Amino acid sequence: MERFLFFTVDNLRCGIPFEDALTMIRMVGLIPYSGMDKGIAGSINLHGEILPAYSIRYLFGLRDRQPLLSDNLIIVKKGLSKVAFWVDETHIVEHKEIEVESRFVSEHIQTIIPGIRIIKSDLIILFDLIDFLESGNNSPTKVTDILGIKTDDYSSDYSPADMRDYSLDVKELEKRAYNLSLPEEQTDKTPLIMVIRFNLMYQEYAIEMKYIREVVQTSEITPVPGTPDFIAGICSVRGEIISLVDLRILLSIPEKGLTDLNRVIVLSDNDNTFGILVDQITGIGTIDSDEIERCENECNSIWQQYCSGAIDSLIVLNAASLLADPRMIIDDSEA
Repeated sequence: MERFLFFTVDNLRCGIPFEDALTMIRMVGLIPYSGMDKGIAGSINLHGEILPAYSIRYLFGLRDRQPLLSDNLIIVKKGLSKVAFWVDETHIVEHKEIEVESRFVSEHIQTIIPGIRIIKSDLIILFDLIDFLESGNNSPTKVTDILGIKTDDYSSDYSPADMRDYSLDVKELEKRAYNLSLPEEQTDKTPLIMVIRFNLMYQEYAIEMKYIREVVQTSEITPVPGTPDFIAGICSVRGEIISLVDLRILLSIPEKGLTDLNRVIVLSDNDNTFGILVDQITGIGTIDSDEIERCENECNSIWQQYCSGAIDSLIVLNAASLLADPRMIIDDSEA
């Protein structure tokens, strides 16, 4: 079973093999591109390295538009080189069983555009980035043609729907581009850590990616009597029974209104596996561990044990400490 990073463009959900994704950054101002490849919207300066930025929207045949502050760039591997994918939103990281919808099982349909696989009318997998960018990009048939999506003609002067003063966005995008172009500090700092970000009770958290096995939707939760109050119960994930930890109770997070715990982040190391309940996955990225500051206002022992600290408003959880706590594991044979 493969692991994918999912993202969206318009109403299409797309996935790429997780091992092809290097990191994700917020959208920046693009350097104009004058080449012949229409799939390249521009380029970015990533700490002195110039990378082409492909517009997935354009490659799929969707209406082109201006970059928005809410857009994202996914830095991916293309063989030995790197490129950027301009997408709307990074969605989720999870294992995925590929089950092709019956209308798309035809080998003819699946080979029209090299490098991609049509799974459903709203789900596309880019399984071979080199093939797609070098061959699929030149295919006269676009994803919208296969799916029967009707779009307006490409319009490079398409404006954001809310009609705000777009010049303010341009200034912010240019500022981000400048900051991104600065050289990385060549110091003895601890290496950057890749994390997944998520929301819980309207607060954003991060947890180190190396401890994450997968992210799944919440399934039926079975309560287990006699367990700690922060254990919401147990559930089955691909046939394996795991315990579910409610961080709201474990960390004594104040209630801030109704939320929807609709995702389970499955944490695992060589010894233990369990899930934590979260509201929403907000993306992946990297953080510098030297920038993590202890949470001064959260000085109780629980926060000191399970929280590494914070970077601005982002709270960084200590996955290793969570996994080392035997109370997180429920023996399903006794449930």
